[in-house]
Parts: sequence; structure tokens; C-alpha cells
Amino acid sequence: MFEKIYLLSFLVVYFLIVFVVPSVRVKRKTGINPYVFKNTDTAHDFLGKVSAPITSLIFIVSVVNLFYTTGLHYFAPLTWLGIPLLKITGFAIIHLALLWIVVAQIQMSNSWRVGIDHNAKTELKTNGLFSVSRNPVFLGMLVTLAGVFLIIPNAITLLTFVASTLLFQVQVRLEEEYLKGIHGEPYRNYCQKVGRWF
Repeated sequence: MFEKIYLLSFLVVYFLIVFVVPSVRVKRKTGINPYVFKNTDTAHDFLGKVSAPITSLIFIVSVVNLFYTTGLHYFAPLTWLGIPLLKITGFAIIHLALLWIVVAQIQMSNSWRVGIDHNAKTELKTNGLFSVSRNPVFLGMLVTLAGVFLIIPNAITLLTFVASTLLFQVQVRLEEEYLKGIHGEPYRNYCQKVGRWF
């Protein structure tokens, strides 16, 4: 029971740390709303519309796992992956991923955005974790979803991981085009030195 309570609590804290805290910090320091998805029909804003429902599936699974464990059989559990070592590994990597994301967000400073902000020229970050991965925050999120899948292996957690991987692949490519447009040659040189993911 403790494990189930802990997982749901962790995910709530994770959401606050990864999305709410940096967004509030940037808003207070710059006056800019870092959440820049709009209600238009562009590919960029479509990603914003579908990301939240897909991510919420993780919370739904965690709530069912805590309050209605037998209901997990509706999510097509992958029982052959229900190995204690994999579960321990899952818990370890979600914590490491959170630490990784926090460090990356600190290094982003006021450049943190949820979506692409076409109205501001953010600073190009190439140091710290950004010298290892061009998209360390997205990478950390994917590792988190992989960890949750190892903790509760079923079709829904797998779907969330796969769908998020596809969405992030599109999102980072849209961001790359934007960054090429505002940073030009320095960004192209950076792309040649550092991989999209690692």
C-alpha cells in the first residue's frame, strides 16, 4: 500500500516541480506567461491539446492502482514484466529523471517555456546538461514515463510512453526550426556537436 501511495504522491509532486514551479518562477521574474500553446489549428498547438490528456493517463492508472487495484486488469496488464527488480529500477529512474529535469530547468533559467514562444528571443543554452542533450527536459520526461511503465506495466502506461515519444519527436523538431530561425549559425553548429537526445 505504501508503494502505491508513494507513487501517486510522487507524480503529483513531480507535476508541481516540473511544470508549475518553473512556470510561476519565470512569470514572476519576467512577466511572461511561459505557457505559450494557443487555441489555434497549427501543428504546434495541436500538440499542446493532446499532450495533457495523454499524460493524464498516468495519473488515472496511479489512482486506480491505489484505490481499485483489481481494476488494473482493464488496462491489459503485462504480468510477465511484474518482476520486483524491474519495479525497483522503475522507482530509481523516475527519481533520477526528476533530478535531471530540475537541473536542466535551473540551467534554462528564464528561457523555460511550455511550447514555442514566437514573441520572445530566448537565450541559446549550450552548457551543462545542454552540452550532453539538446532536449534534456524532454529526455527526462521520457525516462520518467519509462520508469512508470516498469512500475505498473500495462497497455496504458506503455501507450502513454509510446505516444509521448512520438509527440516529443514532433515537438522538438518544431522547436529546432524555430531555434534555427532566431539563432542561425550558432544553433546549427550546436546541433552538429550535440545530439537531439544524447
